Amino acid sequence: MMSRSETNTGGRLAALLGGLPEYDPRPDLWSRIQFVHQRRKRRRRHGAWMAGMLASAALLLVALVPRSPQVVPVTAEPGDWQARSHALEREWRASSPGFMDPRYRAELRLIDAQLQAAYDRGAKPHELVPLWKLRSEALQELVRTDNGRVRAVTRI
Repeated sequence: MMSRSETNTGGRLAALLGGLPEYDPRPDLWSRIQFVHQRRKRRRRHGAWMAGMLASAALLLVALVPRSPQVVPVTAEPGDWQARSHALEREWRASSPGFMDPRYRAELRLIDAQLQAAYDRGAKPHELVPLWKLRSEALQELVRTDNGRVRAVTRI
């Protein structure tokens, strides 16, 4: 059921619309509408393609960038690697108690034995640099993983 005011408003609206002139659109209107629509579709596709390319480039960058926070040149002197190794060892000892996983202890002892043997035979810097670098990398991993110790217990 329509109320009297709704009927009255509907009648006035019909009278107003009936009094408007007829309008014939230009013949090329539909082709312009289609052209704009196609252009918008192309832009959206192009934007999606660019977003995909940027996302894949970012993913590739993350995958290829080295994870090591400190990058030391390979051409460094043995003293540079030795200082870095000692700094990492001090950092590790300061952050953890005396316990060390036997695997890490064995790895460090093996590297230290190789270093001592190299110094005993009077090794040149090109022989010492890889050993000091290996020791630094082992200590860096030790500092990073901190022997897998549990720092806190989380209850779920």
